[in-house]
Amino acid sequence: MKTRGIVLLCLALAGCDQPNNTQLRLEASRQLQRTIDTNPLRASCENIARGREWLTPHTLQRLQASGCQNVFRSATEANFTNTAVYHRSITVVCGGIKGSSFTGSTLTRRFIYSSDEKVLVLQPMTEQDKTRFEGQKSLQQLQDEFARQQAQYCQ
Repeated sequence: MKTRGIVLLCLALAGCDQPNNTQLRLEASRQLQRTIDTNPLRASCENIARGREWLTPHTLQRLQASGCQNVFRSATEANFTNTAVYHRSITVVCGGIKGSSFTGSTLTRRFIYSSDEKVLVLQPMTEQDKTRFEGQKSLQQLQDEFARQQAQYCQ
């Protein structure tokens, strides 16, 4: 009797090693928060805005001159607009986010999150979206690469 119970428990747990879709979305959300909050430009934009909600025209000009209209203000102010989980050669979460920039404009981006590799890629829209590893590539190359990954993994 004990042996049968142990075998049944093992069989029940055997399918639990893979995260379900809700867990994958939660993982993607955490990675997205980390990506937004660790953006190197975010610190300089925050320094200019100084946490103020109401911006003077002079502060707004300084933020725009620094490219802060293309930087998410906070991950807590960004929401998923849609997400879908795809199980292809690798498992990915694809979707979009919408949030506020430091200048108050609304930003929308698509993303791809690979749970196998624990990597999130945000759709590059401006030169500020380059990471230190992508410094040699043009913005067009990065956008083409994202579109290729989107077509390969998110359909």
